[in-house]
Amino acid sequence: MRRFFKLMSLTMQGRMYYKASFFMNLVTPLLLLFGQFLLWGSLYGTRDGAALGSFSKTDMYAYLLIAFGINSLLTWSSENALSREIRSGMVTARRIRPVSFLAQSLADMCGNLLLQAIANVTAVCLGFLFLRATVTLPSLASFGLFCASLLLAVVLRMMLVSFFSLLCFFTTGHLGLTWTRTALMEFFSGALIPVALFPAWLQNFAYLLPFPLMLQVPAAIFLGQPLPMPVGLTYALQGAWILAFLGLHALLYGHIRKSATLAGG
Repeated sequence: MRRFFKLMSLTMQGRMYYKASFFMNLVTPLLLLFGQFLLWGSLYGTRDGAALGSFSKTDMYAYLLIAFGINSLLTWSSENALSREIRSGMVTARRIRPVSFLAQSLADMCGNLLLQAIANVTAVCLGFLFLRATVTLPSLASFGLFCASLLLAVVLRMMLVSFFSLLCFFTTGHLGLTWTRTALMEFFSGALIPVALFPAWLQNFAYLLPFPLMLQVPAAIFLGQPLPMPVGLTYALQGAWILAFLGLHALLYGHIRKSATLAGG
């Protein structure tokens, strides 16, 4: 664990070194959040404030804040660091370090995530403070259940990103894979539209995938909204997907180690 935390520290130092880029990465997601508030506010305005499905206007505003906080924990840059290294050849440095390949990938994302989490938590708390009259606030019990689900959701997302990044060993570019993964995550996780507002057949299909477990489920627990399964089962399902991606990562990386050749080595 000492090596893991050391790698996290190095990632955090590297990110903060470029101050302008660091600041822009922290504040840029706020612009998207502002746009979402304008969009959904206009939509509810055309309905005279009437609920959309199971979402009242106060529920939706709270959902937007929570979805923003969760979805932007990992930025485009942090999620694609490994993909870029694979295509550039710099990944050779990871392969010769005395730390497992997966641990290095997770440490790199955790280093970026912790810095972004400080900004996100601050923004979300300020949002709930200033909009307290127009947002749904969670109960203490719901908040505790939410924190446990959020932790599993973040680990699941990092495992999925690590697995998809390995696929870059078999491509001549990483942007196609990145855009595909991002599109799937943004749509089926509920980052763009809550999964609870999908048609019934699409909801059923979405919950067969791991993506709603990364955002929709924690947000629903936070708001105290009904889930398609008991809370305990959602935890188990999140854990099962984490183990599944862990196994897939091990199998794929084992194949890569046997097939890849280091130039000059």
